[in-house]
Amino acid sequence: MKKAALLTALTFIALLLFGCTAKSEKHRQEQAALPAPVYDISAELLPDEKALNVVTTVTYACPADDISAVKFMIYPNAYNEGHDVVTQDKLLDAYPHGKPNFGGAEMLSLECDRQIANSDLGQQNLVLTVRLSDALKRGETVRFTIAQKVTLANVKHRLGHYDGYYYLSDFYPEVCPYSGGKYLCYDYPPYGDPFIKENARYSFTFKFPIGFECACSAREISREKQGNFEMLSYEAECSRDVAAVASQKLRHTSIVQDETTLSYYYADGADKQKILTLLSDGFAFYSERFGAYPYPTFTLVAAPFFEAGVEHAGLAAISKDLTLAQKKKTILHELAHQWWFGKVGNDQYQSPWVDEGLAEYSVACYYRARGFVNVAREMVSNAEDAYAIRLAIKGSEGVRFDKPLPDLAEGYYDRVYCGGFLLFCTLSELFGENAFCLALKTFAEKYQGDTPAPSDLILSLSTSLGKDLTYLFRAWLTGTVPLQ
Repeated sequence: MKKAALLTALTFIALLLFGCTAKSEKHRQEQAALPAPVYDISAELLPDEKALNVVTTVTYACPADDISAVKFMIYPNAYNEGHDVVTQDKLLDAYPHGKPNFGGAEMLSLECDRQIANSDLGQQNLVLTVRLSDALKRGETVRFTIAQKVTLANVKHRLGHYDGYYYLSDFYPEVCPYSGGKYLCYDYPPYGDPFIKENARYSFTFKFPIGFECACSAREISREKQGNFEMLSYEAECSRDVAAVASQKLRHTSIVQDETTLSYYYADGADKQKILTLLSDGFAFYSERFGAYPYPTFTLVAAPFFEAGVEHAGLAAISKDLTLAQKKKTILHELAHQWWFGKVGNDQYQSPWVDEGLAEYSVACYYRARGFVNVAREMVSNAEDAYAIRLAIKGSEGVRFDKPLPDLAEGYYDRVYCGGFLLFCTLSELFGENAFCLALKTFAEKYQGDTPAPSDLILSLSTSLGKDLTYLFRAWLTGTVPLQ
């Protein structure tokens, strides 16, 4: 492939495609608003046992008529024996002390303000189904209280402990999203982000021994000492999850920018000012390009992690073992996810290319705007190389990314990150970066707090840019864009 001619070729083919008559778009079905789920979570960290005691009360509005069963994801059980939360090539990075090393959630009690007929764990112990004696009508509320003891694996992952750090993500029961007449209950592949996170209200009380510090995705509203323990209370009015990292090694610094508190938690503070400056500048840039930040706080924490970084709503974790240059790129990517995952949701299991591609594109925009044009060019060049090599070896079927997560195991990064990134770069080349970013900003404002489908993204961008983009998206998604 003549790499330098890639985007020129894509521009030409896309202009040809614009002349075709697009098939009708499948419009989103609008439903009357229902109250978001409300989570009241109380957790106690037990460092000596490497465990959590968790009590979760969920108030839930029934999404349809005649529902007699409610389903919850029990993500801690992904760490049970028999599951793989990382791929074979990542085992040493994730489990430096070796396997087997397992975790999971023990159900202590289940209560409901309606009569429960029965309950069970299915789908590899990941899905809790609670069947009620009587069916619910749409809009009726039901309240569940679930007590669990969560054992933490010794793993550098979303839920686990390592070297005195406790990473607490998806540690509570989560109501499965309901769509198309069914609950969406996804499995847990050992790569990517196998989630669809919808907005909910959270209150979170976290108890741990004095001497620990906690980086949390939600806003801290109080803290008090109780003997040898500290009790911190958090709240999030409209968030996609609650996550925290706790350790005796953590310190933090923060600034207030545009009424948003930006915090950085670290053990090694050698580069703390450089990182906080980057965080502040990235926050300002993304806010200007893609619209207002959706949360009252943003927290970044450097901790042991087997990948470069990971995002939550209002929180991002980066590997503390990265170089400063690697940290900067990772911070910009995870910060961009606060817009492309947080502000605008995405089904990361069915269409992971959306939020990953947009996050990568946002980083490239930042570098160009701040005068690091060569860095942005290198991002594009590296993505072109990875994608084109895979295309040459595997053909169109090997690069297509219109598939759910389990079908993207081979070449996940090349397809999802590189393919998604190049798709959005193509659009930016066609219409100009300013016009394309304005179209993305319009999309973000329209769907803030929602979880739009890829078809909604295509329709929104087509409307803003004045061209039907259906065929261009389809060509990229199916790997049929000519790259030679």
